[in-house]
Amino acid sequence: MEALRAEGIVLRKQPVTESSLVVTWFTREAGKLKTMAKGARRLKGPWVGKIDLFYHDELLYLPSRRGDLHLLTDCFVVEAHRRLRESVAGVAAAAYACELVEAITEVEDAQSVMFEELAGVLSAVEGGGATSGLMIWFEMRLMTLAGWRPQWRKPSGLERALQSLAGATRAGAQRVKLSEAQVREAREIVGRSWVEAVGRWPRSRAMWEQFSR
Repeated sequence: MEALRAEGIVLRKQPVTESSLVVTWFTREAGKLKTMAKGARRLKGPWVGKIDLFYHDELLYLPSRRGDLHLLTDCFVVEAHRRLRESVAGVAAAAYACELVEAITEVEDAQSVMFEELAGVLSAVEGGGATSGLMIWFEMRLMTLAGWRPQWRKPSGLERALQSLAGATRAGAQRVKLSEAQVREAREIVGRSWVEAVGRWPRSRAMWEQFSR
């Protein structure tokens, strides 16, 4: 069987044996993808320095014939995002972004635009640009790409601003400045739509909110 190639970002790592991991990726080509990385928990070996949360890698895998857990055969680091790990706020923002994507996507449903947006947000986090405006935009952007839209229930000034933010580019969203009161209200408004669409918020949301600005 021929190995398949993909470009992916590590969303999750789960130990399954003393030496191996199940790695959940979000890939450009196949969407959310699960692979078995045999020997990846060993301190020495071919996987050292190649697989960690938020890593952006090129990967090779053998597709499973019986399920959705594939065999990882090799990977090469494209971007390790090491600088975002230098602060708790950076890790919190990156973890939240990745959990949002994991929560709203199905296994092996290709979403190339969503992949680009996640990669862009992680780059923004690394550059110190993980503002509340950007992350609220990302929540709305993911819902739009998944086929849902926030429900605007009253024509308040903030809701009109959020509608404008939802249509902005990622770079434009980074420049948006919100007061603490606006952030609280925006999270309530967008959160209502997210819970209706997805069912629950990622667990990392509370940690992100502690460090957001």
